[in-house]
Amino acid sequence: MIMHYHYFRAARAQREVGRMRPVRLGLILLALAGAPALAHAAVPEAPEVYRETEARLFVLDNGPGGTQVLALDLPRGEVVARISLPPRGMSMVPSPSGQYLLVGRGRDTDRQWLSVIWTGKEEGGWRRPVLAKSLLLGRGWNIGHGQKPYTLGDRLVAFAERDGVAYLFSEEALHPLRAFEARTWRLPNPDHYHIVEAPEGVYLALLARGQVLLYDRDLQEAKASFPCPVQHGEGFDPGTGRSFFACAQEVLILEGGKGVARLPYPGRERIGAFHKGEGVFFGYSDGVTALQRLDLNGLSLTPIPLGGSLIWMQSAGTRLLVLLKDGRLQLREGGEGRLLAETRLTTPFPDKDEDTGGAILPDIALFGDKAYLSLPHRGLLAEVGLGGDRIRVLRFLRVGGNPTRLVPLP
Repeated sequence: MIMHYHYFRAARAQREVGRMRPVRLGLILLALAGAPALAHAAVPEAPEVYRETEARLFVLDNGPGGTQVLALDLPRGEVVARISLPPRGMSMVPSPSGQYLLVGRGRDTDRQWLSVIWTGKEEGGWRRPVLAKSLLLGRGWNIGHGQKPYTLGDRLVAFAERDGVAYLFSEEALHPLRAFEARTWRLPNPDHYHIVEAPEGVYLALLARGQVLLYDRDLQEAKASFPCPVQHGEGFDPGTGRSFFACAQEVLILEGGKGVARLPYPGRERIGAFHKGEGVFFGYSDGVTALQRLDLNGLSLTPIPLGGSLIWMQSAGTRLLVLLKDGRLQLREGGEGRLLAETRLTTPFPDKDEDTGGAILPDIALFGDKAYLSLPHRGLLAEVGLGGDRIRVLRFLRVGGNPTRLVPLP
């Protein structure tokens, strides 16, 4: 009986459709046919330009949810973009024009992507940044030091250290619409490399092999070799024409392709990197308790006690910003290294050592009379005013995650 009831209901519905007036049916069909067209109607375009933005700060975030690069528009401090990248970013440097960022991945996997971000920097304003390229060319990327890329003349240099290959390329190769074209330079062996361009040629420093090689400008032939055990840290001074290399026990100084001096470290702490000051270099490394002031003319090393353990520093030429592991921030004079001001910026940093698996340390970016500091253990950026000889903590920007490397683009 139930079967017959449903059968008669279906038959009755079919007869009702058959009795629908042709005009009414036609209107329904026309409405159904027009629905997709109405859903995809044209919309007006709006220019995606942030004209009120004075500068942009890029932040590498190695948070627990994955690696992102954040773009903050200044002075508002607003996060305008979050770009996802392969996990565990290690280093981030801008191209000379500021139109691109190169982001190298850590070395804890067999797929070590080199990511290229278009920053959105254009004449007349800024646009939304996007991922322009993902390059899978080699392993063990070393693309620069701090916030400066490696360059030779007008070309960028990226070392695939585990493969013993360097790539030399122009900024045009990073354009989203162009193929990545580069010249390759076969390196002596897989190693950790640093590079210095000097009037006499190109110096290539090798950490594991413990030497500095002088190449001709075409990178075809090594013309000289200088021993430098556990080389890490280098600098060039245009005023004197001298190149400086931090070795395990001393600083090697070269000029015109010849050795000038070797300066032993005055204490047990060695130099791992240099920052340029006023007529001097300041040598430092993770965890040191003193900066080492290198007189570029008198060729002497003088320790500058910090009163604590260093975790990061940045130079603005006339002044130095020194961040200590206990959370204090120091402002120092850029010639002699004298302490001008000090404030407690944050809680102490966790006792962690950064390896090549990914960035975990804080960073400092300078914008005129302001500085921005990443605080990875708190998920914050600190904005600090540096007017005169004072430090003023202006505000904290909560970005979340674990913000590490910073790149400022004015």
